[in-house]
Order: sequence, then structure tokens, then C-alpha cells
Amino acid sequence: MDLSPLCLDDAPAFRLRNYQAEWIAAVEHDRRTHSRLLVDAPGGCGKSTFFAFLAKKEWTERGGRTLILENRDKLVRQSAQRIRDETGLECDIEMAKQRASPYAPIVVASVASLGRVNRLTGFKDDHFAIVVGDECHHSVAPLYKRVMDYFHYGAGSLAPEWKPPLDGTYAPKCLIVGTTATPHIGAKKNLGAIFQKFSVRYSYLNAIEDGWLVGLKEHNIPVKIDTRKFRVKRTGQGMDFSPEDESAAIIPIIEELADQIFKLAPEKKTMAFLPSLECARLMADALNRRGLKALYVSGVCLDKDTKTDEFHAHGPGIVLCLCALYVEGADFPDVDCIAWMRATISEAFYKQGLFRATRVLPDLVNDDMTANQRRAAIAASTKPHSLIISPFFISDRIDICSVHDLFVDRDEFPDSKKKLAGDLTDPAKIRDFIEALRKAANKHAHKQPRTIDPVKFGMSIADADLINYVPETSADAAPATKGELDFLLDKGFDTTQVRNSGYAQKLIKRYLVRNKEGLADPKQLDFLRKLTKLDNETGLRVPAFTEEWVMGLKKNQAGAIIGRQTASWRS
Repeated sequence: MDLSPLCLDDAPAFRLRNYQAEWIAAVEHDRRTHSRLLVDAPGGCGKSTFFAFLAKKEWTERGGRTLILENRDKLVRQSAQRIRDETGLECDIEMAKQRASPYAPIVVASVASLGRVNRLTGFKDDHFAIVVGDECHHSVAPLYKRVMDYFHYGAGSLAPEWKPPLDGTYAPKCLIVGTTATPHIGAKKNLGAIFQKFSVRYSYLNAIEDGWLVGLKEHNIPVKIDTRKFRVKRTGQGMDFSPEDESAAIIPIIEELADQIFKLAPEKKTMAFLPSLECARLMADALNRRGLKALYVSGVCLDKDTKTDEFHAHGPGIVLCLCALYVEGADFPDVDCIAWMRATISEAFYKQGLFRATRVLPDLVNDDMTANQRRAAIAASTKPHSLIISPFFISDRIDICSVHDLFVDRDEFPDSKKKLAGDLTDPAKIRDFIEALRKAANKHAHKQPRTIDPVKFGMSIADADLINYVPETSADAAPATKGELDFLLDKGFDTTQVRNSGYAQKLIKRYLVRNKEGLADPKQLDFLRKLTKLDNETGLRVPAFTEEWVMGLKKNQAGAIIGRQTASWRS
């Protein structure tokens, strides 16, 4: 499909990046055979611009209307204004007292409002040609799912005993497109129950390599945190640690944590995520006493918009202390520090928070530049990377580059259903997880502070923390299964050092990440590590390449080097 020109005639400022045009082409291709599609891309890559373009294309080429679903009031207003600005089309809001015109080509709706049956049925079930679920990792929630089912399957979906028909046995009333940065949402709920296919998978590593997002450096602070009384409960982020229990553990060390923020980020623009409003207020007070400008904000603050605007307009040297208000959907391009001052089980929650700091400064990069030029511009800017400050060593548990299949019951790798489900409904598993956190907290309390690149850390198959891995749960400590060992052997791993199931699963996950990104596989890495050269100063044989350089090679690059080397041996 020809997507040129990328600028729509009556909206000259509305221009897609090349990869966004590829997303449009992928959705247009996949909608011929699938009706529920998923777009997976990190924050800051322009998913809003993508679905705005998709909506305008649907209206101008087919006369079809588009519904955009948002789960927060602020996101509804933000998305509607952005779509108006970029498309030049009428974009109505359906939320609270605001009602959308039945003639509006694009409607942005609050799930909480439209999810009410009497309001939902105010629209015919075939009113929209496309329904876009923004931040669709929330789409398993009952109201969110009710709206999508109504417009996709029809009004019959509102019946109490209704169940979705099998694919191929019904005529979809609309195309469903979900966008998210975090498609993995945990144990009992899975996006594979809603969506049929990933049309787009654009990873954080892709975006860094292409020069569209900045990288991260994480500074871990070893502090003593009492986690023994942490409970797991349902929160706004799904099953996670009790905010009350986390607050009780964090409050005694607020001053110590404030010292670290003041020491490490006095000239940065920081968002500090804490487990409760009380913690946020105490942190803001502690930072202000140290002479660093700090604000605290939550959804119940009457002046939250004023504080947010003040933070947005302020330059470096300010901290916004909050809980989860802006963990997704917020756009603060000049934020270059995240102080993550809370433990979490939720991979999605953690990644969404970190993605608040990955955006490139405005007007710094564009499609007329090469990827190398964009990366060079980022490196020379005032935001060459963003800093993550955390006392919890979360990168040991959560790889920011981890990859998950849409369907957890697919045998993507050995024991994937057992290991990736992260089931937090079994009391025994919850106790096991809490005990693991306690042991980890004690272990980290004696560590030296460290600064890592969590992207490289998560991609490496040879980092020290993986080599020195210690199982933290009884499931991790169990012997590796035959399926795990067979998989690793097939991929070229030396399984003689695979001591337990936890270690096997870490190797498997990292292999999958590297394979998805097209990086050198273990067999290639083993070959390259064995190559040596003569050191002119010592006269000794030394490794031909540095470990960091080898780990960053693509498969085709490694293959070319190996091919040249083997050819030279033959000659």
C-alpha cells in the first residue's frame, strides 16, 4: 500500500515517521484476515499520532468513524486535542456531561463513562468502523471489554450469559486496534483473550537503535528496607504490593532516599514514584528542605492541574512526587530522571513508569536524518540518556527488554505457562514471593551502589548478576526440567552450569530477547569469544574482541566475521 505523501493535504503539520507509516501498512494488511489487532511499542514512539492518522484515513477513504477509548479523564482531553490539531477533523468527547455528536468522524471516550450500558446503547453497535483501545493492557477490565465487545460483536454481547463466538463464525462489526507499551499483564488475564495478532512489535531497543528514544542508566541504592509485612492485594496496577505496607517501609528512610535524589539529580527534571500520597508529600517536604524544588500531586489534589502545569513549564532542578497518576499517558519530554521509590511485582507498571523518561527532546531528531545522525544528536544534547534512581535493584527481576507472547498457552519455550504466568492468587506462591523479596532486600542492603544500563543488562547472556545467580523462590531452586535443558542445548548453551530452573529460565528469556532483536546467538558468541590476537606489548594471546562489543553484534554481523575467519583458516 502506498502511504506517500506522509503529510495529509489539509493538515500539513501531520507527518508520520517512516516506522509509523509501516505500522499503518501492517494494520491495513492484517485487517484483511484479522479483526482484533495489537500494536506494541514503547512510550514516546507516537502511538497517538499513529491512531490519529488511522482514524483520518478511515474517514477520508471509507467514510468510517473511529472511537478512541481512554481510561483517564486527562488522557481523553489530551488525545482529543491532539487529534484535532493533527488531523484537522472534528473530534468529539464522550465523558461525564460531554456528549459526542453522532456525526463526529472521531470520538474520544472515557471508558468509565461509555462503559455504562445506558450510555453505550446510545450508539448503534455498528456506529464505528474502528475502535482503538489506547493503553489496552487495561482492556481486560470489565467496562473496557464491554465497550469493545459491543461495537465488535454487537448488542447481543450485553446479555448476561453471552460468550464470544469462535473466530470465523461471525461477521465483525468493527476493527479493534489496541495500542500499548506493555502487552504482558500478568497471570490470570491475558491480551490473547481479546486480540488475535500483533500487527506491530517495535521494541525499546529498536527505538534506541533507530535514534527515536533515549537510553537509560540505572543507579541502585543499597538501603535497609523491612519487607517482611508486605502483603499482595489488588491495586490500580493489578495484583501488587499493598501501598500501605510499602509506605510503612519507605517512610522511615524517606530522608535517606531524599539525600540520594538531591545528590544524584540536583540539576535534572525528575518524576519520583512513591507508594502513597503521604510518602509523596513527605518526599517533597524533604527535598524542599534541601533546597531542591519539589511538588507532590495525586488524583485527589484539587490543584493537580496547576502543579502539573508548573512542573511542565519548569526547567531542570525540579521533582514531581506522585504515586501512579502519570505512570502512563503523560508527555513530559524533558524529564530525564525517574526516582522509582517503590517495590513492585508488576512488570507493566514498572516499564510504564520508566518510559516517562525515554522521550527525546522536542525538535531534536527527524526522518530526514539517518539513525546514526539521530543517535549522535541525542548524545550531544542536554538529555543524552535518562537516570533511574531506585533502592530495589528491580532490574535484577524485570528486564526492560523482555519479550512476551500474546498467548501464554502457546509453547513458546519450555514451561512458559508455568514460569511466565506469575500467578499471585496462590497464597503459598505469595508467601514465597514475599520471602524472596525479603532475602533480596537483605542482600542488596550490603551491596555497593551500582550504575547500569538496564537495556544492555537485560540483553546480556554473561553479566555478573546472571552468572552469580542465586534462586530466590522454591520454584526457582528446583532442578531444571528436561524441556528447559533440551531447549538450551539446542540453542548452543553449555548446560553443565545450569544449576536450577530459575537460572535456566533467565537464560531462556534472554535468548528470546536477543533472538527477537536479531542479535548474535550463543553459538556465534562462543566462536567469537575463542578468537585471540597477539598482544604486541606482552607477547601473549588475548581475546580478539571485547565482551561488550561481541554482545552487541547482530547475527548477520557475527556471521560475516565468522565466515571471513573460517575462510582464512581454509586458505
